[in-house]
Amino acid sequence: MAMNRKIFKGFVFCGILVFTISACATVKNFAGFFGFMNSSGKKGTEKNITTFAKTLRPARGNPDSHFMLARYYQDRGNHVEAIIEFEKTIAIDPENAKALNAMGVSYDNLKQYGRATDCYQAALRLDPESANIYYNNIGQSLLLEGKYIPAIEAFKKAAAYDEDFPDARIHNNLGRAYAMAGQYDLALVEFEKVNGSASAEAILDRVLLADGQSPGSGAVAITAGDGAKDFTARVSRFLQERHEAVHAGSQTVPSVIEPQKPSPQELAAEICVEVSNGNGAEFTARNMRDALIQKGFRVTRVTNGINVQRTYIYYEKGHAEEAKVLAGQMPVVAKLKEVAGLEVPDIKIKILLGRDMIRHMRKPLQNQAPLNHWIGA
Repeated sequence: MAMNRKIFKGFVFCGILVFTISACATVKNFAGFFGFMNSSGKKGTEKNITTFAKTLRPARGNPDSHFMLARYYQDRGNHVEAIIEFEKTIAIDPENAKALNAMGVSYDNLKQYGRATDCYQAALRLDPESANIYYNNIGQSLLLEGKYIPAIEAFKKAAAYDEDFPDARIHNNLGRAYAMAGQYDLALVEFEKVNGSASAEAILDRVLLADGQSPGSGAVAITAGDGAKDFTARVSRFLQERHEAVHAGSQTVPSVIEPQKPSPQELAAEICVEVSNGNGAEFTARNMRDALIQKGFRVTRVTNGINVQRTYIYYEKGHAEEAKVLAGQMPVVAKLKEVAGLEVPDIKIKILLGRDMIRHMRKPLQNQAPLNHWIGA
């Protein structure tokens, strides 16, 4: 009997010891996490955060956890680690076009353009509905490689998928490719489509200056033999001659100024808009509503909708132009769809925010920068 009591006590002691060790390990992990916070409650250094990230172990068999960690590495420029995590994502979910596309961006940043293009083409085969995204990124990869003419063709394919709604990023990229190929008039046409004629020349000058002076940007091929200074001088002469010809009333310079589109403020006076949360993240629809109202739009309804991966804009017949203007405010490539009617008669346009909007919600409206090359990563 006494022997059994000793054995029982031994088991209890072992159990307590195992629990203590586990608790210590847990406390140590939490201490490491809270160690990123200093006495004032502010975040610690980026180096500490990166060190912590390396200790994380994504849930086994969960592609989303590997993808999130990959994006963390990618956002901080650690593309080698990002690719490793993207590969794990694809190993679990071979049809994950989003991971393939994002992995292509990391390969581009490592100047492995062939592998990047393979990723984009694989994503295109899996997700042809988003062909504009993948053709844009193929064009960007070709542009970085100095293959300007193939890059132009890829960007043109991307733009063709959104003829009804010109995506600023695609047209800026196409304009950049035209500029690097020396086709300045065509570059100006593309820049004017999405930036307006007043700023097109300044954008062209800025793009060429940035690409002409940036090592490894793909501009080396066009400046080789002439030198960066001669290249810049040619661009300056072109812009000066065009400026003088326009002011002299010359007929030799084609007009690329398009008719003014109605401003969002003018449309807001007549069109009622609904914003619906389709990604499950808190306050997404509310934040978008507030941002649109600040821009002058008339958002009269906020709802929760079905969960979708991509952002959609539904519009009633006769309101396509207003829908395009709203789509132009989005930081993602929204899909436009005409419908017979919406739930509330006064509502003419409904924005269903997909999961692609989650990472943009701190600044939910688009900042159309002409050097924003890739889409979807």
